Amino acid sequence: MQILAIILQVLLGLAFLGAGGQKLAASEEMVNDFERFGYPRWFLYATGAVEITGAIGMLAGIFVPLVGALAGMWLAAVMLGALFKPSQKMSGAWLEPVGSPQLLVSRSASSTSRVILPE
Repeated sequence: MQILAIILQVLLGLAFLGAGGQKLAASEEMVNDFERFGYPRWFLYATGAVEITGAIGMLAGIFVPLVGALAGMWLAAVMLGALFKPSQKMSGAWLEPVGSPQLLVSRSASSTSRVILPE
């Protein structure tokens, strides 16, 4: 079970490092997405910083399980916020499933990290 937790933590950490890096670098794709969603430019950078912070915590959690568990909850909260975003420009719905696969992985990593924490 511990190997599974480490694999999930590495995959999640790398995924969020990449996603956060794209946002901090203001890649054309990310800028277009945030404009399409109606978010200001500063929110792009803030989201990137939050994602990279969580990714670093997730990777550090390999060595300090409590940090990994906290980072998993941090990233799950980030993705939950991304999942429920109001958008009148998109489909007119209040639920736009942006990043939901990452939310599932984040929740799994958080749960798995709690299993390996010492009592």
